[in-house]
Amino acid sequence: MNDTPRNDAAAAAARDEGSLSASSARPSDEMLPFLNNFHDIFTTLGVVILMAGLVVGAGQIMSGLEFTEESFSWQATLIGLIAGIAVVLWGISAILVGRQRRILPGIVLSAGFIGAAAIVLVWGYAQFLIHGLGINEAMLESRFNGMDDMEFGREAVQAGLAQLPISLRILPVVIGLSALVPAILYYTAFRLPFAGGLVGVGLAATAVLTLFTLDPYTTGIYLPSVMVAAGGALLLAGIVFDMRDPGRETRLAGTAFWLHFFAAPILLSAVLNVTRLGWTFDEADFANPENTNLLAALAADNGNATQLAIVALTVIAIFALVSLLINRRALIVSGLLTAGISIGVIVNASGLGVGGVIAVTLLVLGGIVVLLGAAWNPVRSVLLAPFPRSGPLARLFPPASGVVG
Repeated sequence: MNDTPRNDAAAAAARDEGSLSASSARPSDEMLPFLNNFHDIFTTLGVVILMAGLVVGAGQIMSGLEFTEESFSWQATLIGLIAGIAVVLWGISAILVGRQRRILPGIVLSAGFIGAAAIVLVWGYAQFLIHGLGINEAMLESRFNGMDDMEFGREAVQAGLAQLPISLRILPVVIGLSALVPAILYYTAFRLPFAGGLVGVGLAATAVLTLFTLDPYTTGIYLPSVMVAAGGALLLAGIVFDMRDPGRETRLAGTAFWLHFFAAPILLSAVLNVTRLGWTFDEADFANPENTNLLAALAADNGNATQLAIVALTVIAIFALVSLLINRRALIVSGLLTAGISIGVIVNASGLGVGGVIAVTLLVLGGIVVLLGAAWNPVRSVLLAPFPRSGPLARLFPPASGVVG
């Protein structure tokens, strides 16, 4: 009996099944940089439950101790437990991320490990200051006697800095490095794109904190400009990683995704602050911190809020244009919340009730996102028509696929 027809039918069925899974990702679609498959979700649930158990277990151990709360013994025990949790998370990462390349569990594990390690390192440096160098509250109060009447300004800040030992002045840099170093270790060990994004954020934050340590007054005054530079640096870093992998096929593209994802809100908020307050803060802004509250400014029922909302939508539109050119949706995703608030502010100026404002905001925002999703490739084809399909520019602006969608 000839089994060829049956074998051919089985092969055809296998091809059909394979084509179904392959067709779900079109040639120009971005691969998910945070999820492999449903098994990632399943494993992540286990990781979250396990981490919750570790935290609750540590709390039970602390509650059973007879140490005086906030004493050195109490603190040392707590930090020891946190360090133990970090070690456990690293060990689990070695299996799930290092061997099995589980992305979503790795995101949770890396965030937990970096956070726990940063707490331990900052506490360790604080103990060095207190017990190693003898820095305490009484000593600091004695140094700052007579400065209470000084008005805030460059002279007052410089006079205050002169009273601080260098080991205490560099505390902001130590805090930045306490998060950056564990992030670098994690990324180096496991090559997790999300950790690479955190390394980028850590580098930008440490750079800003270093500037603050060197000259806190000038850095504070120019903080809007500094934050624009920090957000722009993250965006540029993401573009550089994208150019190294224009096909979006390796961990470099995944790292670029997270750099774009983190860059967008930093850059957007910085640009809005520049629009509202200028490239520098005034000394009065430090006396009234509410002046720098961006969300409060957007929520205010006045013309300034409407103007700010229009600027926010303009910036997000520029993000959308850049996203289309470099084939990156992360910039738009990070700005969706601000876009929704901005649309709501503009709609609210028309005098609609709360329900109407919410309905129109959701309809407009959802419609824009759906339109972009449906017409992504055709729009890219139009925008990229003047650009070459090979060479350096093609790595910066990957050619659009002929597939609609």
